[in-house]
Amino acid sequence: MIALVAALAAAAAAPLACPAAAELRGAAPPDGFEQWCEGKDPYGRGRREGPARSWYDDGAPWKEESYREGVLDGAFLERHRNGKPAREGSYAMGHKVGTWRVFFDSGLLEEQSEWREGVPHGRFLAFWPSGARRAEGRYCGGAQCGRWRSFAADGTLVGEVDYLEQSLTP
Repeated sequence: MIALVAALAAAAAAPLACPAAAELRGAAPPDGFEQWCEGKDPYGRGRREGPARSWYDDGAPWKEESYREGVLDGAFLERHRNGKPAREGSYAMGHKVGTWRVFFDSGLLEEQSEWREGVPHGRFLAFWPSGARRAEGRYCGGAQCGRWRSFAADGTLVGEVDYLEQSLTP
């Protein structure tokens, strides 16, 4: 375990590879707790452009993200203090897209959801800390749709509701 944490810390301490015309800003531990690439907007003002990293106050890796034109764009990873993933997914020009996962600090999956253009859209699953299913359903354009089911920690079905189908077009 100690070797894994050391390997993660070493990887997180490697210098960021900034895109052309962007400069490295901030500092990695022990000199700082945030590092990012900064480019210029069309008016010459600084904005984030490319990869960025943050660390906890003890120097452990916290977040890895990427920016394009000053907004989140690309893979996103946030870690618990113990080094295990806390949240992971992707952004497209500031909006959550694709599959997002949230993890308990034990490393087990807590939630998994699908996103489109910044709103939940698609399957949603939630789990108990034991790994047993807690809830399942779907989102349609940010609203619950279809059949949703809830389960007790022992797997017993405790509730079910049908939100009917919804259309994304008027």
